[in-house]
Amino acid sequence: MRPTPPREDRCNNEATGSDTPAPPPSSGSSIRRAFLFMTILFSVNHGCTVSVLGLANARLGSVGIRQSGVLYASYTLSALFGASWIVDRLGSRSGLVVGTGLSSLYVTSFYLATAAKSAWPSLGWLVEAVALTGA
Repeated sequence: MRPTPPREDRCNNEATGSDTPAPPPSSGSSIRRAFLFMTILFSVNHGCTVSVLGLANARLGSVGIRQSGVLYASYTLSALFGASWIVDRLGSRSGLVVGTGLSSLYVTSFYLATAAKSAWPSLGWLVEAVALTGA
């Protein structure tokens, strides 16, 4: 008995062991449009992160320097030990969403640390805790 060739309208998902319907074929223009949309969103997110890195020293002083150091250390450690694991577990699209979300968390922590510094200048520990937690 000859083995049955795989059907072209089905897609075998080895991770879950299920036989799911294959996605519909995409046109080149829809792929290009999705890629450009993802590129623009990623560029805006990265631009915000880099802008905050530039402002951290001027706005937060030594706390900003430590915040940048913690951010670079977490970038390095996640690139060495976490990135491939996350992409293996979640897939490339979800991995990109997680990375972008964590980058947005850093930008948000900078905003909160700057707001805390102007609202409560005597609570330096609060500014440092907020800044380093987000990095």
